[in-house]
Parts: sequence; structure tokens; C-alpha cells
Amino acid sequence: MDHQYYAELVGVAAAAASLYAANSRTIIPLRVAAIVANALAMSYSFLHGTYPTFALNAILLPLNAWRLYGMHKLIRDIDAAARSDLNAAWLLPYMRPQAFKAGDIMMRRDEHATGAFYLVAGEVEIVELGKVSGPGTLLGEIGLFTPDGKRISTVRCRTDVQAACIDYDRFKQLYFQNPEFGFRLLHLIVGRLQESSAPKSPTSS
Repeated sequence: MDHQYYAELVGVAAAAASLYAANSRTIIPLRVAAIVANALAMSYSFLHGTYPTFALNAILLPLNAWRLYGMHKLIRDIDAAARSDLNAAWLLPYMRPQAFKAGDIMMRRDEHATGAFYLVAGEVEIVELGKVSGPGTLLGEIGLFTPDGKRISTVRCRTDVQAACIDYDRFKQLYFQNPEFGFRLLHLIVGRLQESSAPKSPTSS
């Protein structure tokens, strides 16, 4: 009787954790709750001898743990970028490669923004600023936050360019799934704006 009662308590706890995971709006609490639900479901299945269910949750648990690790790593990478050189290489796992030829317009001012670009190789010019940017630069992310969703600058390729692109749907998914990601991203964007608008120090002759 004690064994049966304990098993049912574990089953109820597993169901509660699963319901919490299903109703979580942000990704980290969802993954934590899913891991707890998997562990409790494994215990329940073992106590009842339902080994196929045990095996299924034994597969899902490390998968959820790996995805939780990936989101924590993303946040750490954003944090490090915000504190150092503002490099956005942490976004690469969520991007797809795209190539441009010298002279191509990567993005045009006032056009509808659909994605952001990370420069892997080559150089581009931000036409309105007369500024040249190279590998490690994130371009177009500000369009995600403009009221009309339009580009604020034209970017022309000075050389052949290897880039990586992230669609705004994916950007928004990451942003809204994890408030900490959104906060760190805004921190990074503000840092970039301050860096680009800061007066340059005169160099000694």
C-alpha cells in the first residue's frame, strides 16, 4: 500500500510539472519544468513497471537538458559580448549562410526589414555614415525595433561578403521566449549605438 501510494504521488507530481511546462511562456522555465516532469515520469514508470514510458522519458530528459544548456550558453555569450567588443557571434547557431558580391546592396534604407546579418568575411559600407565595417559586425537588428519596421541605413558591399542571416521571425521567437535574451539584446544594441555615435579621439602625430 505504501509503495502504491508513493507511486501515485510521483505520478501526480509528474503530471503537474508537465502542465506547468505546457503553460510556460518563456523557454527556460519550460525546459526546467520539462526536465522535472521527465525525471518524475521515469520514476513513476519504473515503480509501475511501464518500461516503454520509462525509455521515452529517458530520451526526452537529456534532450531537454541540452536545450536548456544551449539557452543558458546563449545568455552567457550575449553577456560577454555586451561587456567586451559587442561581437554577435553568439547568434551564428541560429543563422543561415548568405553570400554577396562586391557592389551588392545588402540592405536599403526605408525598405521593409526582414532580417539581420552577421558579417563573417568581407567589408561593407554604411552609406549614410560613410562607415566601413568588417567581420564580426551585426547589421540590421535595429529594424526589429523601429515603429514602422523599416531599415534606417543603406549597406553596400565593398568586397565579396560572406554573411549569416537571421529572419526576424526567429529573432522575435528568441526575444519573446526568454526575457533575459531580450534584455541583453537591447543592452548590446544600445552599446553599439553609443559606440557608433561617440566622437573619435584625435590621434597624435
